[in-house]
This record gives sequence, C-alpha cells and structure tokens, in this order.
Amino acid sequence: MAGLVEPTATVVRLRALAIVEVLSSLWALFILLRQSFALPLHSKTGTLDAVEPYDFRRSLDFLVGFGPMSGEQLVEGGSATKAVMVEGQVVAMRVSKGEKAATVDYELLSVEPISSKLADSMPERVSFFLSLKDDVKAFYSIAKERDPKFYPIVKESWGLHHVKFPSFLEIACWALINQRIQRPIALRIKRSLTEKYGGRIEVDGKVYWAFPDRSRLEGASAKELLEVTRNQRITQRLVSLTSMLDELDEGFLATAPYEKAKERLEKVRGIGEWSSQFILFRGLGRMGRLQALNVRPLVETIKKVYGPEGKTLEEVNETYGSWAGYWSLYLRASTMNG
Repeated sequence: MAGLVEPTATVVRLRALAIVEVLSSLWALFILLRQSFALPLHSKTGTLDAVEPYDFRRSLDFLVGFGPMSGEQLVEGGSATKAVMVEGQVVAMRVSKGEKAATVDYELLSVEPISSKLADSMPERVSFFLSLKDDVKAFYSIAKERDPKFYPIVKESWGLHHVKFPSFLEIACWALINQRIQRPIALRIKRSLTEKYGGRIEVDGKVYWAFPDRSRLEGASAKELLEVTRNQRITQRLVSLTSMLDELDEGFLATAPYEKAKERLEKVRGIGEWSSQFILFRGLGRMGRLQALNVRPLVETIKKVYGPEGKTLEEVNETYGSWAGYWSLYLRASTMNG
C-alpha cells in the first residue's frame, strides 16, 4: 500500500504547484493590465501660508519619527503624501515646501471627482493638520528669557509647528486603543480598523490607506468591532466613543472652555485624564496644564536637558502656561532628532 500512496501524493503536489504557477501568472497579468488601463486621478492644487517662523522640513522630520502614524504616509523628495477620508471619499494629500518662504504647496488626489465643497474645505484641513497658523514666537520668547537650559532644544527644532493627527476620530480611537498594550499590537489593531472600515487610494504605484471617518465607523456593531480588534476592552471603548459622537461634538470640543471640553470627553468609556489631554492637544491643538502622564516617557530626556534634578511639572506649567504643550512637543522632537 505504501508504494501506491507515494505516487499519488507526488501527483497531488505537482498539480498544486501547477495551480500556484497559473495563479501567479494571472495575478501578474492583472497587475500589468491595471497599470496599463489605470484611470487618471482627479487633482486640485494650491498654496498655503504659514505663520513664521516655519520650516517645512521640521514637519517632515516629525512625520517620519511619529510612531502612531508609522508607515501610513510616504515622506520622500521633500514631500509627504498621506490619505484621509472625508465624508466617505478617500483623498490623498501631498504637501511640499512652497516656492516662497513659509509657504506649503498641496495637491489633492482622488479617484472620485473633487467637488467644489471638498476643494474649499481641504486647504483649511491641511493647514490645521500642519498647524500652519500657530504663532510660535511667544513660545520661543518664553524659552529664551525664562528657560535658558531648554532654549537649545528650541533652536534645534526651529520652525517646527505642531503636526496633529489628521482627524478627531482617528486620535480618539488611537487614545482608546493604545492603553496598557504593546505598540506593535496597537498599530495592528489600528491597521485592521483602517482596512475594514477605511479606504485606499493608489498614487504613483503606492497604496495609501485612509482611516475611516464617522460615516464609515459609527455604524459598526460591537460584534464586528470585536472581530477586528480581538480585544473585548478596546471594543467596549470604541462602541462607547461611536455612540457618543453627537454629544461629543467636535466643534464644541474645539471652542468650549478647556475644562468643559475635557469633562465631556471623559464621559467616553476609557478616556481619562491622560487621554482627554492627549486628544485635545494632539488632535485639536488645545493644551491645559501638563500632567505627569503627559511627560512620563520623557523623564530621561528632561534630566539630560535640565540635569539630574530635572524640572517639575509645576515649574513647566508656571513658566509656559498655554504653551506647555509645545514644550513637551519640542522635547519629544529632540528625541527624534538624535
């Protein structure tokens, strides 16, 4: 019997290899045809002004080193390309240094036509993402006059403006995912959410994924989210977030008194002191008083800057006030620079 089984097994293996070769050939043909007959993308271009001092290269450096968005954008040749989702439409935004000082050129690319409404709203979104309107001169003056040990850090990242998360929903989801979990696992869960509910666009042969917007994510059931995250705790938090999007109201969070905005965010299951500050600053550009959790990963860096005695948060908050967030941002950027 053994002598009869072996030839049969060999035939099966040969047939399997033949099938694999055929499938590989078909896939290669599909890729070739897709590249040959790819429809041109719709495009809109423009130029944005930034409040000086501004150095676009610093924004690129920050994007390269920013872990939560690792691998989601392409930074090369002095430009950055990233996909976002706006009312269900995937748009790739490519930004680069403008011809004039303190300007940024942008290009919007989409498979679907770019409506006048979208074309009118995206420049403000790009500007907000790169914080082009932030006037950092006041922050620089405080560092120079009142914090001489920190001023070299400022000079090292001169012209850096705060690069935010592309959307409130993305940073809120990340804040809920990235708690007491290893970074690679958190990134895997975020990627799975993006591939399940987001969208993709191919630009110059590279695929970019856009994190889902509200229109895609709020309809997801707890069962579906659990299948994607494979984590009961994270699923419960995401369900709490998506069920409260009306009440949260991004406009309110951006303009209400800081403590009121923070209080409303903390109604979401899993959003506490650290998460609310993280979302308000890194997503909406608002900063209250720094808390210990905000700078815990930077303790050793603080000692390198200020010496073994370090610098207390009370001193930082007293010195920088509403610019305390930028103090932590530049401190973090210094770890990326070197």
